[in-house]
Amino acid sequence: MRILQATDCYPPPIVGGRDLQVQMLSHELAARGHEVDVVALAGPSGPSLTMDGVVPVHRVAGWSRVLSRLYADPEKPFHPTMADPGVVRSLRRLLRERRPDVIHAHSWMLYSFLPLLPWPGTKVVVAIHEYGFVCPKNTFAYRGGVCSGPAYRKCVACAAEQYGFGRSLALTTGLTLMKPWVRRVDRYVANSRATARASAGLPGPGGEPIAIIPPFVPDAAFSLRSEGRPSFVPQEGDYLMFAGGLGPYKGVDVLVDAWLGLESKVPLVLAGVRRPDTPSEFPPGVIVAENVPHEEVLRAWSHCLMGVVPSRWPEPFGTVALEAMAAGVPVVASRVGGLADLVVDEVTGVLVEPGDVRALREALRVLLSDPALRRRLGDAGRDRATRYSARAVVGAWEAVFSEVVGGPPGSSPASKLLGGAGT
Repeated sequence: MRILQATDCYPPPIVGGRDLQVQMLSHELAARGHEVDVVALAGPSGPSLTMDGVVPVHRVAGWSRVLSRLYADPEKPFHPTMADPGVVRSLRRLLRERRPDVIHAHSWMLYSFLPLLPWPGTKVVVAIHEYGFVCPKNTFAYRGGVCSGPAYRKCVACAAEQYGFGRSLALTTGLTLMKPWVRRVDRYVANSRATARASAGLPGPGGEPIAIIPPFVPDAAFSLRSEGRPSFVPQEGDYLMFAGGLGPYKGVDVLVDAWLGLESKVPLVLAGVRRPDTPSEFPPGVIVAENVPHEEVLRAWSHCLMGVVPSRWPEPFGTVALEAMAAGVPVVASRVGGLADLVVDEVTGVLVEPGDVRALREALRVLLSDPALRRRLGDAGRDRATRYSARAVVGAWEAVFSEVVGGPPGSSPASKLLGGAGT
């Protein structure tokens, strides 16, 4: 098939987990013989066509590019929550040139495809990685807890705390105005039960529930222990590890507080991306590594004592927890969002309530003092992670694409293969 992957940002530079998944999926599909293109938003350097291995990457610019000065990082632009006429024009030209069988949309760029639909011979599949199609903040968090669902005034007030009133009003209004248009999508697929529940209002084919296909880990993630440690971790001895945005929403402050109260000061490695709310200083013994290449993060999991994912927000899935499990190390994670489905409490790791410093500290203390327990949880986690191999997950996406292009809804058993993978 001819598949056009559409996402706001695409590596390089370093981006979030969603866009790394798009990159890995694009290469896996190309390796299976599909003709894959990627379209993403252009950064400050403007529109371009580059090659990521065998995958062409079309970076397009629209009218919203004038807002780039408002981005936290101009190299990581995001599409508005409604159609951008400039992007629409570029996408129309790209569709005529590439004639894809499937548009696989992963972000708000979807909204610039919708005015062009239906497009002859092309179907649209949307991957729900996070909460952005129902939440202008993309967090589905409200007043310190999980949101009960969107409402216009509620969303404007809530998002204003993050963006300010003007941007909040624009983003929320865009999502509201585009609601009738999203019925032009042929299939929505969520990455976890958490994102499927939050997005239940999006229309599916024939009123069917949103299917679930989780992220995957590269095959190499299961066999990196024999390779040397990356340079950003201690070269000898044990360490605990966290990977993700270095901010309170990921629970970094909770983790540091819990670690400070441990009797045994095993080094704590924080690998991630600095944010405006990242602390300017960390205590001695905390190693902070910014913008680490994904391959080095995978190697680092293989040599740590355990992975810690103390998120406060409802993680859509928790890919870093999956990467640690694939490496055969136990995971201590928050009982929230997709993490609560991925990590099986006392089987592949330990779940604690989000924001609970004492509970997190006790879980770390127990695992630090019990090597046999760490081995048992790590082995079980590795076994569970095999469900999320590239072979299983990419095959499920191929089945969905084949189904929407040529078969009736639900006709392919493979499209339901991973529907319960979050359980």
